[in-house]
Amino acid sequence: MAVYKLTTKGQYGDMPKGYTFQVASRSISKPDAQDVEKEITRLGFNKQAQSYRSSGNFIVEKVG
Repeated sequence: MAVYKLTTKGQYGDMPKGYTFQVASRSISKPDAQDVEKEITRLGFNKQAQSYRSSGNFIVEKVG
């Protein structure tokens, strides 16, 4: 399992631009969209923010 640091490129729902969080994902090359959505939900962001689950919406850094 890999760990990624994601930073938003824009404002997505109630998630502000520049917001940074970590996602543990079973995918090695980039974070899996389902794993990103689960973490956004866990953090308490709204449904609109959850719809931006694609890794292309974030600056992605692999941290582990």
